[in-house]
Amino acid sequence: MNSATEKISYAGIIKKIDDVPDLRIELENIFDGKSHAQISEYGLRLGRHILAITNTEPCGEVKECFDVIKKWQNGETGKGFAKFQEARQAAFRLHRLAREERDPVKVLVLRVMGQIAATPHVKRHALIASDYAVKLINVLYPKDIDAVKEEREVQIELMKCL
Repeated sequence: MNSATEKISYAGIIKKIDDVPDLRIELENIFDGKSHAQISEYGLRLGRHILAITNTEPCGEVKECFDVIKKWQNGETGKGFAKFQEARQAAFRLHRLAREERDPVKVLVLRVMGQIAATPHVKRHALIASDYAVKLINVLYPKDIDAVKEEREVQIELMKCL
């Protein structure tokens, strides 16, 4: 396995993803230079982007995900404020909803949101959310590598501007 292939590891979480490896590597290189707080903001922007392209209204759990991240970004701690555990619990709820959902597009929207919710806990979850977003594009536009390229380019721009 070469270093480019190793760098683009999907950690065994996401199977069968049609991607543009060079753009995924570019995204990860930008990611490496960003702070945890910047990446949590990227997660919020990615989440809004995914909701927009799928024309999905955010359910209560998605709204909670965004609220938890905002609290974490603002450094709000203590009773009633976001802690890592709260972010993890929000992520677990979203993944539970994804397991119960039958619509493949909605499943992937919830998976993206679940990874975004976990970003305050572990920064790298934002990259996994990005990969789920590409898998979503694979479902929306089967075998359309141009659509995948466009999605990765949007992700790169969202992350660069932080």
